[in-house]
This record gives sequence, structure tokens and C-alpha cells, in this order.
Amino acid sequence: MGWGDFSCYGGNNPTPRIDKLASEGIRFNNYTVEAQCTPTRSAILTGRQSVRSGTYTVVPGQGKSGLTPWEYTIANLLSDAGYATSLWGKWHCGVTEGRLPTDQGFDEWWGYRNSADECGWTSYATFDAIAKARGIEPPQIWEGTKGGKQTAVRELNLEVRPFLDELITGKATDYIKRAAAGGKPFFTYVALSHMHAPEASHRDWH
Repeated sequence: MGWGDFSCYGGNNPTPRIDKLASEGIRFNNYTVEAQCTPTRSAILTGRQSVRSGTYTVVPGQGKSGLTPWEYTIANLLSDAGYATSLWGKWHCGVTEGRLPTDQGFDEWWGYRNSADECGWTSYATFDAIAKARGIEPPQIWEGTKGGKQTAVRELNLEVRPFLDELITGKATDYIKRAAAGGKPFFTYVALSHMHAPEASHRDWH
């Protein structure tokens, strides 16, 4: 469900509870996003212009790029308020230690550091040669906990791509059930891969 689906914004779906919430609060009628993924994600997480947090373009590319370690995210805020916090899916706000989700307020995460576009890398004919020459590892799906190390759990490739969002949703659902049973307030950020290629087999692209 998207912004335009709610009836309070002109959608055809009956959403009485959301409409009531909208009538009692503030409705935001305009949202201007950045032209790239990383700046938009960092703005959502921090509430600040991306240039202020060092994320004005996609990462990697500028050395130790991504959210600065001192940046205060919504996950930090809620964690400090006693919430359990988690992220499932795409991060794309930094690839180095100190700039990963569990360094930025999330208690746990499972997902990938950059973009699902990387699923196709290992299928390219020249990948092995380039990877060997530049010391590049195949893209991975990672998991980690706050204060712990990041662990690669499986390769991010074309075999996993068709059901990547299903895996993300499953992980998020399991967490929500676990957190709800724990009796502690919780916050979870679910970042699906759907907007990124490759989404279909090569034969379907023609």
C-alpha cells in the first residue's frame, strides 16, 4: 500500500483508522525525494538533509562513505527510549565497520549492504578476473547484532534474487512476532529490494 491508496489522500481503499489519525494530526501533502537511494534513506533515518550527514550520493565510492558514525538516527532515538530495534533488507548507508545498521542504533539486522543490482555481479563473464585483480569479494547477505560482528550468511546472486523480498519479509515477520511476544516496545525498518534490477530472467528482458 502506498501514499495514494489511503482514502484520506484520495485513494479508493477504505482506511477509516488511518483517516481518523490524519484528521487528528498533520497530513503531509508533498514529499520531495533525493535523486538517489542513499541520500533518501539517510534523510528518512535522520530527519536531516543528506549533505549534513555525508550521504549526498550513493555509496560506496568515496572512501569510508555513508552515514557518519556520530549521526543520530531514529533507531538511536528509539533505542535510547527503551525500544528494541531492527532492520531487514537493504541498508545502502555505508559499507565499512562503524557505518553499518548495528553501529547506527539497530539492535539487529539481516540484509545487504548496498543494492540488489549486485545480484548480477557474479554472473558477469569478467567478474572473477576483476575481483581477483582488485580484491573484491562477491556480494553477500549479512546479519549482525549491536556490539557484535557482521557475518556473511549467503551470497547475493541471481539464484537468491527472485525470492529476496520473500526472505526479507519472512525475517521481518518472524521478528515482529518475537518482539510482540516479548512485551517490549519495538521498531523495525523493512527495506525491500523491489525497485532494483535484476527482477526477471534474461530471456524476459527482451
